[in-house]
Amino acid sequence: MSITEMPIYSWPLRMYEPSSELLRLPNVRESSFSVSLENNRVKCTLCHRQCTLSNGQVGLCGMRFNINGRLYTATYGLLTAAESRPMEIKPLFHYYPRTSALTISTYGCNFPCAWCQNWHLSKFTSMDGVYVPPEKLVEWAIENGDSGINVSFNEPTLLTEYVIDVFRLARARGLHASINTNGYLTPEALRALFNAGMDGMNSDIKGGRETYKRWLAADFDRLMSTLEYAVKLGIHLEVTYLVIPGVNDDEADEVINAVARLGRDVPLHITAYYPAHKLRNSPTPVELIENIWRRAKKELDYVYVGNIPGHPGQHTYCPRCGAVLIKRFEDRVIDVKLVNYKCPRCGYEIKIRGYIGKYGNLYRRFV
Repeated sequence: MSITEMPIYSWPLRMYEPSSELLRLPNVRESSFSVSLENNRVKCTLCHRQCTLSNGQVGLCGMRFNINGRLYTATYGLLTAAESRPMEIKPLFHYYPRTSALTISTYGCNFPCAWCQNWHLSKFTSMDGVYVPPEKLVEWAIENGDSGINVSFNEPTLLTEYVIDVFRLARARGLHASINTNGYLTPEALRALFNAGMDGMNSDIKGGRETYKRWLAADFDRLMSTLEYAVKLGIHLEVTYLVIPGVNDDEADEVINAVARLGRDVPLHITAYYPAHKLRNSPTPVELIENIWRRAKKELDYVYVGNIPGHPGQHTYCPRCGAVLIKRFEDRVIDVKLVNYKCPRCGYEIKIRGYIGKYGNLYRRFV
């Protein structure tokens, strides 16, 4: 299979027209993440793109628009999926291991990734979906035996106003709260989510500066400023690096160094790419993934291999003595050898946020 090295952009395709009539819908709410400008213009402050919108204009994400000088989101409770999933599939290996979260999504995205695996959600924007009040979502999670709520599949930043309300209710009921994000949300949005109860996130680092500039029309330093702020707030952070031949495979050292600056104990997931959406590059060779894995382990305590079932890089090893402490296969924990979160061989304390629990009714779908 050939490798495409010229950038391909895939922005969301809008399936609706913004109008005042939409304001009657329960999923359309005014957003506080905005700054009013002259001539009925408004600037969105939810993500680093900072879209400035004229009356009737829609942001790049496809689900936020200006009506008469006010910014509205069309995603408040508009869900395209609600399904119980293990934390390991996020991947979040050090955040409430062996538990599950009711995982939700909506439409749209603020990134133009041509390789998106969930393109059927992220690359379309629509008013079609299921409106679910925050209280109902929390009740579903408790009924199903899930230990938390996670926002994933498409970019969770688009659901910010909704999940702020969801996370407040979830935390009051003892549920954990996390997101899987491209990391391009502003510190203002991140702080609001944190204040609502979110204390876990997996963020992509999709490559180095060149990949962000050429393939994503984005700023690598802005991404890193958000991740640094997450660490400062005390949010549990894990990072995923999808290695794509011909796109970002030559930037591995830049990614490793960026994660190391966030903290030696920040888990890094090095994931193999398979052709998806508009990008048809060759799958990532296993040898390349293993080479990056070995290099990363010299700089980081917890490094994992993803999308290669059965690989020993799925397990957690003691950073001090190398003992296998948590064994995994695909999306499940199959054995835990920790004693009070410490290595039973040498006593080294392993970084874990939350408790090691049990899965709910996995893959049960509510939406």
